[in-house]
Amino acid sequence: NSGSPGSSYNIRIRGITTNGNNSPLVIVDGVNIGTDISVIDPNDIERMDIIKDASSAIYGVQGANGVILITTKTGKNNRKTKFNYNSFFSFQEAAHKIKLMDATEYAVYVNETEIADGNSLPYPNLGNLEYNTDWQDKLFTTSPLISHSLSATGGSEKMNYSVSGTYFTQDGIIASDKSNYERWTVKNNLGVNLTGKLQLNTFLLYTNVKRRTIPESGRGSALYYALNASPLTPVYDGTDGSGPSRGFSYISTEQGTEIINPFALIYNAYNETKVNRFTGKIELAYELIEGLKATSRFNFNYSEVYYRGYSPLQYYGPNKVVNNVTLDGTGNFDIDRNDDGDRDVYSTVNENKQTYYDYTWESFFDYTKSFGDHNFNMLVGTSIRSEQYKGIFGSGYLVNGADSWSNAYLFNTQSFIIDDDDTPNGNPQDIQQTTNSSSGIGEDRWYSIFGRLQYDFKGKYLFSGMLRRDASTRFGPNNRVGYFPSFSAGWVLSEESFFNVNGIDKLKFRGSWGITGNDKIGSYRWVGLLQGANAEAAYPFADVLSYGNALGSLANPDLQWETNYQTNIGFDTTLFNGMFDLSVDYYIKKTEDLLLTPEVSGVLGASAGGSSPPIVNAGTIENKGIDMSLNFKYAFSENISIGLGYNLTSIKNKALEVNNAAGFISGGLFGLNQSTSRFQTGLPIGVFYGLKTDGVFQNQAQVDAHAAQAGAQPGDLRYVDVDGDGVVEFGSSDDLTVIGNPIPDVTMGFNFNLDFYQFDFSTSLYASIGNDVTRSYERFLTYSNKSTLYLDRWTGEGTSNTVPRASTNASNNFLFSDFYVEDGSYLRIQNIQLGYTLPTSISEKIGIDNFRLYVAVNNAFTFTKYKGYNPDVSNADPVSAGVDLGQYPQTRTFTTGINVSF
Repeated sequence: NSGSPGSSYNIRIRGITTNGNNSPLVIVDGVNIGTDISVIDPNDIERMDIIKDASSAIYGVQGANGVILITTKTGKNNRKTKFNYNSFFSFQEAAHKIKLMDATEYAVYVNETEIADGNSLPYPNLGNLEYNTDWQDKLFTTSPLISHSLSATGGSEKMNYSVSGTYFTQDGIIASDKSNYERWTVKNNLGVNLTGKLQLNTFLLYTNVKRRTIPESGRGSALYYALNASPLTPVYDGTDGSGPSRGFSYISTEQGTEIINPFALIYNAYNETKVNRFTGKIELAYELIEGLKATSRFNFNYSEVYYRGYSPLQYYGPNKVVNNVTLDGTGNFDIDRNDDGDRDVYSTVNENKQTYYDYTWESFFDYTKSFGDHNFNMLVGTSIRSEQYKGIFGSGYLVNGADSWSNAYLFNTQSFIIDDDDTPNGNPQDIQQTTNSSSGIGEDRWYSIFGRLQYDFKGKYLFSGMLRRDASTRFGPNNRVGYFPSFSAGWVLSEESFFNVNGIDKLKFRGSWGITGNDKIGSYRWVGLLQGANAEAAYPFADVLSYGNALGSLANPDLQWETNYQTNIGFDTTLFNGMFDLSVDYYIKKTEDLLLTPEVSGVLGASAGGSSPPIVNAGTIENKGIDMSLNFKYAFSENISIGLGYNLTSIKNKALEVNNAAGFISGGLFGLNQSTSRFQTGLPIGVFYGLKTDGVFQNQAQVDAHAAQAGAQPGDLRYVDVDGDGVVEFGSSDDLTVIGNPIPDVTMGFNFNLDFYQFDFSTSLYASIGNDVTRSYERFLTYSNKSTLYLDRWTGEGTSNTVPRASTNASNNFLFSDFYVEDGSYLRIQNIQLGYTLPTSISEKIGIDNFRLYVAVNNAFTFTKYKGYNPDVSNADPVSAGVDLGQYPQTRTFTTGINVSF
């Protein structure tokens, strides 16, 4: 996960099962809150369970990627009010910096490059270099993270309640004044026994978020620029900041036309998002007769998302592609490009408001009955769900009042025409409208019927069967309905009369099979849509362009459910009076009729601006592996105890079928336009696919003896002729092969806790083994900075067989190959915490029940060979997993906090 303020968690349960959204469903106290777990205060959580197998089918289509069940703390009947206050204060810092060349190393590299190409030395005096800018050191700061939460729980004879409020704020370790996050959360649970048989349960969660951001990860971000800018360029140019440079040095064109001063980018970055969200539940449960209960539950989510952005006039130096204004003859902003005395260049304002509303109404009967040793539970019900969306978007030129962030609102723009009297050639498309607006609306609906039967005999033979029928408007009328059954069985061997094994308290074997469905493709993707008001909708009539409508998205009325087939077998055991417990699972999960976006011909219009190709069912993925967890606990005495936990997951992922014309789907980005990854039959999804190297050419004899490789010279990377035709082909896929896999072979977790009288200590570790990462944050130009990896470059025969020579003409060394793929395996000490709890004899004297003080370090150390910021690089697109474009680094935090109850 990213260390950016307010960034969400990237959670995967049992690997990648779809080419789209792989996030699990989060259920809090029976309420569907979507996929964002960060809105729940950890102090409110009493229990968390994860559903991994086919039993998630009871939650319908949204449970296709697994389900996280969170139970929050609630009050108890006939208990007086208890208050809990939790607070912590943290300092954050970048957990890792990428090792780059300093000024001298950089100058030597550039000199060597120019000499190799027959040019003169750009830096002849290495002892008199004026600057040595460490852009990362200048960019990263230490920033605070603060949290306060207060809760009250209690209850009377017929009522229980829980109320909590949380304030959380986090500043970024980059540009904290423009990159920060603030969240207020209020949660309420209320349970009321209205009569002896009628129970009312309510849940309400309000979240208010304010987030400011800068371009912070990937291409076009402050980090990307900092990693590639020359250390010989200073941050500031020595001016007073009133001119076009705003006081920041220009990055030379030789370093890249898209590389700019990261501090200038931050200066011009103004982005703010505000979110108001209400999540709630009203539930009535009535006991009709003994064992039979009727429940009706209404859940809702309502969110308002408001965004405001401001883009002032920006000039980052000559020939920079991100400039939105040029300079005139006097060195000032050229705001009159046509020299007609009228201003035609302005700062721009963007504002939009989006509203999301969904509700789920579930009604079901739950019947429990026993006949002797036979125990039954039956559940049958219906579910109606609706998701609605509205959005309005506006942009305009800031023409009224001060040109500033505080004035950047749409009501300070005007709707008028620029260059109406100076339109070149009389073409209407050259006229600029100063204010533009658009809107969008959408709705999806689901209707479901479900039933479940559970049976056990004497608590040792267990069976469960479930069937759910889902209908979704995201598919056409012929394919809207899907049927999703699941079955599970268990045998508690330890309950058998013949089982008498010393040391084994409980032994249970279990298995399950089932089908779940996925429809996460967005709204209206099965129908054809028109797109207007763009260049593709312009038609010439009498030498004048007229705007109408053109083909937008292509229709696919045969689109149908993506289906997951899951099989799971395992066992659970408890040993030595509860000292050990062990769970082991083996699973196979196959996803068929994968929902994909194929590449289609531009003749169909699907490659035009504003248009999109259809979604199709065109693939099959298989995940299989082992889950294991082992826990140990032991109390040496009333005051001394320890606990240890270990878990392991192995995943083998494979695409069994990709039904498009090419047989694969490309993804990822390397350089300016090279792809890194493939979703291809027979291979793991997102596998790295490129050229394979076999060292570095040491002399001309090796070049001559090797397969023909265009432009090869001693010191260049030697590529493998994969197809054996005697030619290394750069423009063909014949010599491309698998060069890495971003999916780990094994992930492991370990935790340890110790209670020693009033002290407590805990630590947790996490390891990932076998995942590869691609360095895609490097810019391959002579004057852009380089990793210290290139200090070990080839400088003559025998000097290096891994890192190529320095040369501006060796462009084939910059093709995507395994030279840029690294082992991303790592071991991370995630948390170290030491706490002290005040003795009860002292806390009672000062009127409190409990007082605990603690210190902690989060993300303390990461041991890895990977040279980038984060070895666990994540991307929303599974075909781009493990591609590091300069992701915001994770932060190391030093924390002190208190827990008080009274």
